[in-house]
Amino acid sequence: MEQVKLKKDTLYICFHKPKRLIGHLIAFWTLGKYSHAEFIYNNQVFLSNPGGVRTQKFKYLKNMDIYELDSNIDAKDIIEFFKTAQGKGYDYLGILGQFFYANKVQDDDRYFCSEFCLNAIDYALQFTLTYKLKSLKDRIGYQFNPSKLFKYLKNMELIKEKEVI
Repeated sequence: MEQVKLKKDTLYICFHKPKRLIGHLIAFWTLGKYSHAEFIYNNQVFLSNPGGVRTQKFKYLKNMDIYELDSNIDAKDIIEFFKTAQGKGYDYLGILGQFFYANKVQDDDRYFCSEFCLNAIDYALQFTLTYKLKSLKDRIGYQFNPSKLFKYLKNMELIKEKEVI
């Protein structure tokens, strides 16, 4: 297992390339290279996956692409948002909406990974993000799979260059 040194008190977003069948299916269906997204801060991961919204200790894996988030996105705000969502379930309906392009097929009290990350970032930026002239505060984050989230953050200049691991 490789060791990676991330800077203390620096907020990162991590995108996973698929390793298992479900990840490959997500990446294939969404026409992207990523199957999961999560935050890393001070050796802790803040995520939502089929285990729900929770935190765990960071362990570097070779399929990760890690990016430092813009300094305007305060880690304290991300953690504050996380605390409001912690323990909530995984948004299986939102995932189905991704696959079937359904209009707002989601549970507003649950999150899938990229939906959680985008809503947390929008919270940290005082709900100033928009997509197709709509406020993300209107919970349209369900439209973002991990690859689309990556492209959106890159276009909005909210992530820096990939960390050299």
